[in-house]
Amino acid sequence: MKPNLSRPPLKVSEIPADHVQLRDGERRSIVCPDCEEWHPLRRGVIWPHRLERTERGKNGPKCGGAARRVDIDIDIAEWGRQVAEADATVRSRRPTQVIRKPKQAPPTPIARLATTTEEAVPVVSKLWTQLEQARAALAAHRDGCTVCRRDKDGKPGARCETGAELEFRESQHAASWDFERKQRAKAEGEERRRERREAQERAQTRSAQWREATDVEAAAVGRFLAGLVRELSS
Repeated sequence: MKPNLSRPPLKVSEIPADHVQLRDGERRSIVCPDCEEWHPLRRGVIWPHRLERTERGKNGPKCGGAARRVDIDIDIAEWGRQVAEADATVRSRRPTQVIRKPKQAPPTPIARLATTTEEAVPVVSKLWTQLEQARAALAAHRDGCTVCRRDKDGKPGARCETGAELEFRESQHAASWDFERKQRAKAEGEERRRERREAQERAQTRSAQWREATDVEAAAVGRFLAGLVRELSS
């Protein structure tokens, strides 16, 4: 197989990371930029292929990207990181599973409220526990998986299907915990502001009542003195 020397080599660094497959242990392949189809990548060239045939019984014309040279000018670990980032972005925009809204539990009857002894665990604590479990599962998988294992610099490389699913779950738990934490902080802030506002209103009410009582007492003293003066003058 002779490489196509009429066209410049196709550089991996200049094409989308998800248009080439360079994982160890798997057959290397690439998306031909001419026909936009996946084809094997062997001996540094795109494997020769033809376009779809136009007439029955005849082969289609040879694709212009057939036997084109491919220059792998990027580190495999860096390529794996780009693939992981692209995959995480797609998963965050379009979940692979439908999350149904859970049914709301019926409220506890009033007669049972006084007999309830078990305190409810805060939602934030539950979400944090779930996040820690998801992180532990992801870390354990990365330590044991040859595909998802980090490189010497501590950066994640390529990911297997299980690793991608665990990372997606971890990101979901992290987002849920962060959202609930912010909502709780917001609610606590509003509660503190409400308490301060009520305290100010009570202080203003007491001050007004004190001024009113003082005015009444002053008026009574004035009337007493006026009556005393009249008695003395008579």
